[in-house]
Amino acid sequence: MFEKNDTPFKIILYALFTLVLYLLQSVPALGIRFMGVSPELLLTLVIAVAFFENETFSAFFGLACGLLNDIITGGVVGKSALFFMFSAFFISVLLQTLLRKMFLTYTAITLALTALFLVLEYIFTVIFFRTPPVAFSLMKIILPKFLFTGVVSYPVYYITKILHKKTTRRDEE
Repeated sequence: MFEKNDTPFKIILYALFTLVLYLLQSVPALGIRFMGVSPELLLTLVIAVAFFENETFSAFFGLACGLLNDIITGGVVGKSALFFMFSAFFISVLLQTLLRKMFLTYTAITLALTALFLVLEYIFTVIFFRTPPVAFSLMKIILPKFLFTGVVSYPVYYITKILHKKTTRRDEE
């Protein structure tokens, strides 16, 4: 559909998809909720983009989505941005060297990084703010977010795959 290195169109399509996921994650009236919490849609998008793009593009995309995620949470700006950026970079590098680009790999990485992100966020909250007890946070926030993120990772992956294919010309000729 587009030329081989038509990055501006790719950025526009990814930005529109990011905006949709941002609104679904951040606006309660528009968003999707499970047990009162929203999934980590931006994190799943960053991981999906890292599956299909190079490490530089993935890192910058992760940084941008991380900043959006920091705006959603209203916490310290940069915490999610750094996590998303380094995660995207290392996923992209690992996919070029060690791992295979399969949906099962994406699911395993998404669940592992979501768990790590939620635990780190809880630890950060414990250190800097007052938090509810561990059992309450685990049952009411962390587990529902983890499970719901795992469920919504499926459509995010395939929509990202379609967007990538639309902006990348096949080398069949």
